Amino acid sequence: MKELLAMSKEHEAKAMNVFCPNCEKDTEQNFVDKVDEISIRGEMIPIHMEYYHCEECGEDFEIPRPDYDPLDAAYREYRNRKGMVQPEEIKKFRKELGLTQKELSELIGIGIATVNRYENGALQSDAHDQAIRLSMQPVNMLQILEKKPELLSEFTRNRIIQRLQGKEQDCGDLLEEAIEQFGSYSPSLLSGFIPFNANKLFQAIKFFCYKDQVSKTKLNKLLFYADFKHFKDNGVSISGARYAHAYYGPVPDQFNTWLTAISEWDKQITSEEQAFGDLVGEVYTSGEPDWTVFTTSELAALAFVKDKFQKFTARQIRDFSHQEKGYQTTKDGEIISYQYAQELQI
Repeated sequence: MKELLAMSKEHEAKAMNVFCPNCEKDTEQNFVDKVDEISIRGEMIPIHMEYYHCEECGEDFEIPRPDYDPLDAAYREYRNRKGMVQPEEIKKFRKELGLTQKELSELIGIGIATVNRYENGALQSDAHDQAIRLSMQPVNMLQILEKKPELLSEFTRNRIIQRLQGKEQDCGDLLEEAIEQFGSYSPSLLSGFIPFNANKLFQAIKFFCYKDQVSKTKLNKLLFYADFKHFKDNGVSISGARYAHAYYGPVPDQFNTWLTAISEWDKQITSEEQAFGDLVGEVYTSGEPDWTVFTTSELAALAFVKDKFQKFTARQIRDFSHQEKGYQTTKDGEIISYQYAQELQI
């Protein structure tokens, strides 16, 4: 976690002797580790940069890192801000249905080379993202297969239809109805300027409960601080969840509904009753979250919040959250605007 937090801070350059390919000899160079900004379609995205600066010739030389590509990180952050599909989501969807890139491209009307580029990290257009996202809904893909039966063999088409119908059933009416009823609101300042993303909310719950027991009261506050912290630093929330004023502090709006839905969606998240003095409350534990759904900045915000409140009891984090201006200026049941993120105590 400390490594994630370090990525959001600029480090002082350290002088050292390193071979300079421009000077063709060892020269005194400074190792620079900082956060810079890159423009992606007019949006300024913060990225982590590492490079050497040669004091003799003045050239900069990037440090190759197979595990981190600054442009890819910027694309991921941009997709997150715009609610776009990430590359691994496209690939996972295609493989779950047993489709080749050629078959998927023909079904959704996008060239095979373009689908290949998107799966490998290229930034998709808005129109293509919409086409892909719509096709990932089982009911929409079933309609596509019905309208374009000639694109696949009868055997392949029937196999995919069976899988899609299974996905529809596995998804569960409860989660689908909950999202439709409580999560279909338009992006606004009340949601952190992005659409509600149930998967990210659920993965954030798993993040905080992974290898730990977290009370329901504390979990609510951790989610609130993670979303608001990310909004404060990056201008958008993580999950698009709206948070309401409750007696014990800020909570995700309709949180009990989401907890019920998540218990059906992911059996790795479990809860049990535990005594807290004279009171009995729920504590949650979880298996490992899907780290790939989060951007670097989102992981940094989650890690910061988890570290900040690691030793807080439910009562302590409750009392701490009661001091937030967003909580103090709202009444029971009212939605807390992300505008108050700029005045967070953390």
